[in-house]
Order: sequence, then structure tokens, then C-alpha cells
Amino acid sequence: MINWQSLTYDELTKDNLYDLAYERIQIFVKAQQRPYQELDAVDKVAHHILGYQDGHLVAYARVFQTENHATFGRVLTAPAVRGQGVGRQLMAQITAELARDFAGQSVVIEAQVDKQHFYEKFGYRIDGAPFIFNQTPHIKMVRQEDRLQAAE
Repeated sequence: MINWQSLTYDELTKDNLYDLAYERIQIFVKAQQRPYQELDAVDKVAHHILGYQDGHLVAYARVFQTENHATFGRVLTAPAVRGQGVGRQLMAQITAELARDFAGQSVVIEAQVDKQHFYEKFGYRIDGAPFIFNQTPHIKMVRQEDRLQAAE
């Protein structure tokens, strides 16, 4: 069973911060071979969704507002739990956080191109052409309003 937490930067413990930094660097920098500044200023304004199982961080995302919309990113599941539905559980947590803290705002994400079909399952649709972000092909995606209401 996964223990879910949604914390602001000020609510993160030292262990939470270490765990999220470690996993994000493992996934986005080392495994995907993308040398870039993984921790950034968004971390201080984001809501951090952490999923712990048996004391280990197995799922993570950050949710925040930018410009005139809500968004989320740094979505990850630990390799040990992939294929077990943890990604769907994480998306449920993200959707709940968006509804609670960013109600009424449109949701726009910049997804890695190879994750497009995953996000489409949750009502996100492509909006524009692929682009390169941190050495990786991404695509802008927007959540359809009818799916937003159905998810709530």
C-alpha cells in the first residue's frame, strides 16, 4: 500500500527533499542520460506529491501554477513498481491536487513524447508540434474540460 503525501516546499522534511532529489536525478539525469540542473526554483513554489511504500519513495510529481494555467511535472515511478498501476494512482493524486488547489484553471503540461499515450488516458490532448526540452523531445498537452469534470 502506498502512503501519499502532498506537501509544500516549507512542509518537506530533509528526508523528503533528499528522497525526491535522489529519485529525480536517478530517473531524469542518470537513467535518461540528460545532464541538466534537475532541482530548480519551481521546487520552492510547487506542491510535491510523494508516494511512499515500505519507507521508500516510489512515486513523485510536482504540481504548480505558471502563467495563466496549472501544470505538473517531474512525474516518476520507481523502476521497482512499474507495471503495478502506481502511475495511475499517481495521476489520481495529481488530479485531486489540481481540483483542490487550482480549481477552474486550465491544465497544460509539457510531456515527454514517449509518454503521450499515458497522458491521453487521463484526458490530455496534443496542442502543437513536438519540441526539445532538456535534450528530450516533449509535446505540449492540454486536458479536455469534459474529462476534468468526469474525473472529479
